[in-house]
Amino acid sequence: MLFNRRLHCWLSFTTLVSTCCYTWSEHAASAEAITARKLLKNWSRKAEEDARLFDRLPQHDELFLTPPQVIRKRGYPVEIHHVTTADGYILELHRIPAKPLNDGSPRKAVFIHHGVIESSGTWLVNPSSLALPFLLADQSYDVWLGNFRGNRYSRRHVQLSPKQSKFWQFSWDEIGNFDIPAIINHILTLTGLPTMSYIGHSLGCGVFFIAMVKHPELNAKIDTMVALAPLSSFANFKTPIYRALAPFSRPIEAFLKKIGIWGWLDSDGLGDVLLKSACSPTYKQAKFCRYLLGLVTGHNRENIHPSIVALAVTNIFRGTSVQVIAQFGQNYLAGETFQAYDYGKKGNLKRYGSPEPYEYLLGKITAPVYVFSGGNDLLVTPEDVDWLLTQLTNLKGSVRIPEYSHMDFLWVFANLKFNLQLNLMLSFGRGLTSKKKSTIQS
Repeated sequence: MLFNRRLHCWLSFTTLVSTCCYTWSEHAASAEAITARKLLKNWSRKAEEDARLFDRLPQHDELFLTPPQVIRKRGYPVEIHHVTTADGYILELHRIPAKPLNDGSPRKAVFIHHGVIESSGTWLVNPSSLALPFLLADQSYDVWLGNFRGNRYSRRHVQLSPKQSKFWQFSWDEIGNFDIPAIINHILTLTGLPTMSYIGHSLGCGVFFIAMVKHPELNAKIDTMVALAPLSSFANFKTPIYRALAPFSRPIEAFLKKIGIWGWLDSDGLGDVLLKSACSPTYKQAKFCRYLLGLVTGHNRENIHPSIVALAVTNIFRGTSVQVIAQFGQNYLAGETFQAYDYGKKGNLKRYGSPEPYEYLLGKITAPVYVFSGGNDLLVTPEDVDWLLTQLTNLKGSVRIPEYSHMDFLWVFANLKFNLQLNLMLSFGRGLTSKKKSTIQS
């Protein structure tokens, strides 16, 4: 697949060229000294990296832990909650209960939802000082982490078995129409709070938008929605392999279902072993896996350290349905719109009363939304985010971070000029000031 010998040779060649091909410019003596110091520093760093290419990385002690186990290991309390949706799916939520406040005031509840094929563990890859759930918990937020139906932790149903094809007959629409309302109402009922906050990444934002359109009463229950690399229109996504496959999404989907594949992209079992053995033993392998990830989501190599690559990649693959993946291709082919799953003309007439799929009118969303996007994102591109911004009628702020790719909103390791998580802590619940908006806005 992506592991291509030519590609690997090309990477090695470009690395060699970038290491050797430096040019000296003619400046004043002081400028030359500064330039020389920079070059020496770069050479030193590259030499250190080259020397470590075949060094074995230390085994990450959280690779085989569940999200609740990771939370406990980091020294935080954790609860496991199960929520049953109206159509019978049993979702697992992971909660970090809030620390008591000195003044006795109610603790604010915040729900955090991952993107496609991931899980709640995605948010726990970072060190605790840079992991959003722990940052919020330290500020006395009542933190809830969700899991999409069909992923490793939400693969149960009141009647159906994951071994049955009917279990996997769901798309973005069912997640937004059933899962999100059930989760919001569960949290508010349990906490006794009138409102809560929602933080989503990628499809975790898309299903929120679906819920708010299909269930308008939910908008009043959300005091703040923070959208990280939010999925809506998919017309301009730039990942080459996905763009090549998108026109064939319907026959590919039909073929997979014909051979009995309805749920996929879970690294459980052999997949976990292969991923961890391919990405974690050596520094070189970790760098190569990081490069492959960048081909899909966008490159920002300075932001994901090789030591966390295996843990990050493992948490990407937690499973979903074939329909969920197919809907990405459908939305790409549909152009600048945000539409429901396309069942074909006959299926659409039966389901939507129209030969065309249902279109979600994002202008109906009244919950306050803050958008954070990356200028280097290949999946949720700046062009598609710009379209989303024109559709939202209650947009409270928009920040674009030029160097960020799609996954940087989850795995901030380096000390970048703009640390998203810390900025969220400062602006969360208070809105973005005009100064912050003008600093990094597109």
